[in-house]
Amino acid sequence: MKHLNPVVALLSIMGLAGGALCFLDQNEHSHVPTSLNSASVTAPKMSTDLSAIKPLQGYEDKVQAILPVKPDSSVVSEVSTTPEFTTDNSDNSDDDGNHTAVTDAVVETICDVAVHVTGLKNKTSKLYVAVFNSAEGFPKPEHSRTTTTILVSAESVDFSLSLPDTSTTGIAIFQDLNGDGKLTKNGFGLPIEPYGFSNNARSTFGPPSFSQAAFKVNEKTTSIEISVR
Repeated sequence: MKHLNPVVALLSIMGLAGGALCFLDQNEHSHVPTSLNSASVTAPKMSTDLSAIKPLQGYEDKVQAILPVKPDSSVVSEVSTTPEFTTDNSDNSDDDGNHTAVTDAVVETICDVAVHVTGLKNKTSKLYVAVFNSAEGFPKPEHSRTTTTILVSAESVDFSLSLPDTSTTGIAIFQDLNGDGKLTKNGFGLPIEPYGFSNNARSTFGPPSFSQAAFKVNEKTTSIEISVR
């Protein structure tokens, strides 16, 4: 048997190994798609000219509405400012330091009117003086604005009434001779005790109306006279 030269054998083995590697490398590259080959793939070129791009129809106004608008000095000048409120620095507090509200209260002016009554019975008794400022309830004393009793013992008496200025007033009086606190009448409904009204108003049937007895109170109304019977 002929012996192989070791050098030749080594070269033969290396040649076989190199041929196998070349075969495997060619086989691997044969399965790669040609479209992915770096030499054939090119990146798309981006156009730098943006003037050709146009916004969609109808979006121009919406974009304008969203963008901030630079204020116009002429418009700003028309904006009214909040009015300034002034405060009254006057001290409206009471003695304890508590603040009180200031109101425009109407102060009622009072006039003192002198009343002279004649025709009374000469007997110690009470004279009922009923003051009315409307026709409601006239001339019943229980419906009057105020009712005053005055002690009398002669045929005449003088007294004073404090009445609101500019008011329309009617006065009804009677002398309570029996002390029952009311105007006594007979069986026919006619008064049997002295009675009378302002303006010396009288009526044929029943008491006079408020308008007949009413008078205007003012600074010139210093005195009135009433005659009872």
